Amino acid sequence: MTLQNLLRAQAIFIWVYAILFWVAPEMAAQGAGWTVSENMRSFGQVLSVPLFGLGLFAWLAPSWVGDNLNQVCIIYGVYVNLALIAVQVLHISTGAANLDPMSLIPAVVLTALFFWKTRASS
Repeated sequence: MTLQNLLRAQAIFIWVYAILFWVAPEMAAQGAGWTVSENMRSFGQVLSVPLFGLGLFAWLAPSWVGDNLNQVCIIYGVYVNLALIAVQVLHISTGAANLDPMSLIPAVVLTALFFWKTRASS
């Protein structure tokens, strides 16, 4: 598994959520136990646009950043994923959301893989 492949896996993970927020917000909210309103449906569509952009960045980053791929993967693959995990843990601990393994486990796995591969290539 190379950093390029990890970035592509990250992009696909993000695009799945972008598609869910656009066409099936009920599925995206189901794991967390949220109720989808018309406002939340609209917000999900707005949110899917930057998610698509983040996925596109992840997919194209290897050709854009050249020798700085390791640094980008530390920020994008480790720190951003850790922030995603921290927010999910905060919401679970406060009762704002249910534990959703389908969003938490891939984030943990991707974070660990990015951490491992960025350390290996340092």
